[in-house]
Amino acid sequence: MPPPAPRTQRPVVPPAPLGLAVAILVYAGAISPWVSQRVPRFVFPALAVVGAALLSLSLGRSLVRLARRGRAGERRRLVPVAVNVIAAVVLVVLPGSRLVGALTAARGGPPRTLVGFGDWLGVLAAADGRVVVARDNGDACGLIVVIVHDPHDYRTVYCHLSALAVARGERVDRGQRIGMVGTTGQRAWPGYEHLHLELQRGGNLNDLVDPAAALVGCFDGATSYPTERLVLTYPVRC
Repeated sequence: MPPPAPRTQRPVVPPAPLGLAVAILVYAGAISPWVSQRVPRFVFPALAVVGAALLSLSLGRSLVRLARRGRAGERRRLVPVAVNVIAAVVLVVLPGSRLVGALTAARGGPPRTLVGFGDWLGVLAAADGRVVVARDNGDACGLIVVIVHDPHDYRTVYCHLSALAVARGERVDRGQRIGMVGTTGQRAWPGYEHLHLELQRGGNLNDLVDPAAALVGCFDGATSYPTERLVLTYPVRC
């Protein structure tokens, strides 16, 4: 009988190209409003975790190969190690440190508002007012809601929403749901759904005021808030 034919081994995709492909896919989704707003929220964070794991594995293997070549007296190839180090810093270390910083309470100064990690149900109006803008701005702000707070001559601006729950001309109460948290507009890294809150004085878009001085905490429906001056609550429930 003729000897059995040798089995052909399937080519194994190395971690570096596969991790790079995942990273490119995640980045493409992050900068594409059409894609990122039409997939479940867990998809891109999951891809980011997979890409980070593959890049970390590739970095570890390149370091092991570098050490083996050194012990064997062979010429060391530093380019793969350098590429993996740069990729790991840009795609793993920096996003990871950003995530840790986002989940860690602020030390001193105004508190940090992170709707995306705690409240997926929606963004709440910071005070009573009248909606003057509720649309897709098509710019860095994305889906935007602007509320005028009469008679205080201030406006609150809410950017990066994924959906709107109010219309222009509508009267809203403090704590009323006005939209869903998201990443529209200037794209955030997947998993960093957030709300950009601005406080403007009058109708001048460039006359910005730090809202921290007017914020009294999260919205509590059982609390009475002063009406003689503008008092804002965080756009989340307690």
